Amino acid sequence: MISKSPKLPKLAPGIKFLSFDLETNGLHGEAFAVGALLFDTLTGKVVDQFVARCPVGDEVDPWVKANVLPAIASMPQTHDDATAMRHDFWQWYLQAEAQCDYVLVSNGYPVEYRFLLQCQEDDLEARYWDHPFPLLDLTSLLLASGQDPSAKSQLITRIVREGNFKRHHPLDDATIAALAASQALGLN
Repeated sequence: MISKSPKLPKLAPGIKFLSFDLETNGLHGEAFAVGALLFDTLTGKVVDQFVARCPVGDEVDPWVKANVLPAIASMPQTHDDATAMRHDFWQWYLQAEAQCDYVLVSNGYPVEYRFLLQCQEDDLEARYWDHPFPLLDLTSLLLASGQDPSAKSQLITRIVREGNFKRHHPLDDATIAALAASQALGLN
């Protein structure tokens, strides 16, 4: 017999999430845009952020061409290639991760998880032990907090509408995830 899981303890306000999101050339393609932020749930403010973009590289995936490129049209190219973009993200990440309580993604597999592995593999000897722990996923947070994980879509839709965010813009998507996690956990 499976027993009902215990109620999660109430988290103290003031948690800081390091939330990040990527845009890749197809679900399993190379990352070409990243948005990340350090979000303070107590104030509801972004403490720090990182935004970067490089050329897509290969032939552009049709879904990316139709949905992502229009959303990031005003996002300037900051790097010549994905390796340089990952390097600068990693430098920012290490500083921001030291200030956060949890690293958060909206739906990490396969895109964000692969990106973190690539960041480590770019200099595995130096980055061997540097990785987020725990790495929280928004859907898992909803489930663990006793909420219906299928409500994630409605929660995100409401946040997008109220905040006038663009879906498929990595900084907006990272912000949406941080706001959704904060609301789901009753932190704001």
